[in-house]
Amino acid sequence: MSMSVTPIVENAFVYVTDLLVERLSPNMQFHNLQHTLDVFEAAIEISKHTDLAEDEKVELQLAALFHDTGYAFQYLGHEDVSIAIAGTYLMQQGYHKGMYKPILDCIEATKMPQSPQNLMQQVICDADLHHFAKPNYIEYAERLRKEWEVHLRRTYTDEEWSQLNIAVLTNHRYFTEYGKTVMQAMKQQNIDLMRNAY
Repeated sequence: MSMSVTPIVENAFVYVTDLLVERLSPNMQFHNLQHTLDVFEAAIEISKHTDLAEDEKVELQLAALFHDTGYAFQYLGHEDVSIAIAGTYLMQQGYHKGMYKPILDCIEATKMPQSPQNLMQQVICDADLHHFAKPNYIEYAERLRKEWEVHLRRTYTDEEWSQLNIAVLTNHRYFTEYGKTVMQAMKQQNIDLMRNAY
């Protein structure tokens, strides 16, 4: 890990990494360990531009680590499994329900369509879709396309895939100020790229 984190986050990082390495299907080309690490880093980056308290940032980091762990067990409805995994883990670490409920609520908020109810949830939602604003967005999109072919039996022509991505990117809105300014501008470049990609 590139940044200093609290022991609970450090331990969870090891736990989640081990779980995903051991249990995740090799056909998960998008929702893999790298995606979890990217969302974790993005949550930290976005939260720097908010007035979240330090304990909220820790909760956010834990939510980011656990948000896709359910994919180790099932594809559709993975968020509910992720919530169960996170809740069990945190209980074993001595957290009581009142302490870890905000973390589970953050994971719940990542369900599509996203509808975050507070700033922490807004940050994790923006972090989960931060790849919309990455310079190599098209690579991420292609990995998701391959994953959907395997797990959802969905196939798209290049034209259909391009149109779907343009629609998703165009209709999507970031929630945080950082998302609305920095990430939105970068996402717009990807919309333009997708229009010319296929």
